[in-house]
Amino acid sequence: MSETLRYNPAAYTDAAEGHVWCRVTVTLPDGGTRTATGDYLDAAPIPVLCCGIEEAAKELGLLHYLDDERLYLKVCAEVDRQLSWRPLVRLSCRQFSIRLDLVEPQ
Repeated sequence: MSETLRYNPAAYTDAAEGHVWCRVTVTLPDGGTRTATGDYLDAAPIPVLCCGIEEAAKELGLLHYLDDERLYLKVCAEVDRQLSWRPLVRLSCRQFSIRLDLVEPQ
């Protein structure tokens, strides 16, 4: 099955700034959560994660994970892949799971 865009990114884009807003929720193994909302994504034909990963990671207390450049690039690529066809992203690893939902600009 071909992945195709199934939403309108403009609904989540701050046209004046050229950024896309999202809410990122991290769920830890003990069930605790951390949430951050911001304009972490760049508006292109579809939203993409670039430098906003650092701001989001810092706000969520996960910045130290980005020391691994391969992980940094892998996360960006996977976020971009999932956003290329739906307005949410799900990622998981041993340490936590992440859900990213696009939201209206705030």
